[in-house]
Amino acid sequence: SDDESARWEIIGAFARWTSFWVVLFYVLGFTMPCLAGWIPQSSKAYENNRHWVARDVLGIVHAIIVCGLILPPLVIMLNAPDHIRFGAGDFLGTCASATYPDYNLIGQAIALGGLVFSAFIFADVVISMLHGLATLDYYVHHAVFLAAGVIIRGHCMLPLNAAILLSMEASTPFLNFMLFFRNRGPRYTFAVRVTGILFVVLFVAFRLALNTYGAILLWRSRDFAYPDGVPRWQSMFLLGAVQVGSALQFYWFPAIARTFGKGILELFSGSAGKISSKNGSTANGGRPAGMEKAADSLKVNGSRSEEGLSKAKVS
Repeated sequence: SDDESARWEIIGAFARWTSFWVVLFYVLGFTMPCLAGWIPQSSKAYENNRHWVARDVLGIVHAIIVCGLILPPLVIMLNAPDHIRFGAGDFLGTCASATYPDYNLIGQAIALGGLVFSAFIFADVVISMLHGLATLDYYVHHAVFLAAGVIIRGHCMLPLNAAILLSMEASTPFLNFMLFFRNRGPRYTFAVRVTGILFVVLFVAFRLALNTYGAILLWRSRDFAYPDGVPRWQSMFLLGAVQVGSALQFYWFPAIARTFGKGILELFSGSAGKISSKNGSTANGGRPAGMEKAADSLKVNGSRSEEGLSKAKVS
C-alpha cells in the first residue's frame, strides 16, 4: 500500500540521517586534534577530550540545520488559520497536502526538520552511551522527545506545535559555544559574555514565551487538534508531554537567571577576575565565576545538546 511504502521511505530517511550524525561525530572527533594549535586547552581536562568536543560542535551543527528549516515556516504558521496550524499532511512520505497545496513547502520543511531532529536524538543516545557523555536523566529526556517526534512525524500532524518545539534549538549554538570556550582563557571572555546573554534571551523568547503559547494553544484545541485515526494514548501522551515540558522550563529558569545573571554582572562590573601580569591569565582561570557556575549546574530541557554537557564524564 501507499502508506506502507511511505513508512519504509521514512525509515530509510531516518536511517540515513542517523548515519550522517554518527559519521559526522567521528569525523569531528578525528579532526579536532588538528586544531590543537589554534584553540587553547581548557582548564577542565574533560573539555579537551575529542569526544566531548565533537559532541559539543555536533550539537551546534544540528541546531543550525533544524532552525534553518523551522524558523521561516514557524513565522508563517503563527499567522495561519487553525485548520492549517492543526492540519495533517495527506501524503505520509513528505507530509504534503492535497487539500491546502499553498502550504506544502511549509509543512514539508517542518516534517523534514522533525525527521532530522529525531534522527539526531537517536544518534546522540548511541554516541552518549558509547562514550559516557550523559546521565540517566539525559536518556529519559531523549526517550520522551524521540517518542514525541516519532508520533508527530508518523501522523504528519501538529505542524505549529512541532515547529515551536523544534524552534527551542535556537538557544543551543550560543550555550554550546559558551560551554566550549568558557575555560580556555581570557581571550574568549567577551565572546562568553555575549553568547551567555544571547542564550538567556533566546531561552526566554523560545522556551518560556513561545513554548508556553504553544502548550496553551494545544490544550485549548485538544478536541480538534489531532487527525482521525490517531490512537488516544498517543494524543494524550503528546498533550501531557507538551504541558510538562513547558512547566519544566519555568522550573529551571530561576536557577538559570540567578547564575547567568551573576556571571553577566561580574563581566560588566569587571570583577570576573583580575589580569595577572605574570602570565596574562585571570585570577579565576580566565572565565567569570558566575558564568562557569551556571554552565556547570545547567539542566535545561528540550535541547539535546544543552542538557548535562558540562557535567559529562568522558570515559
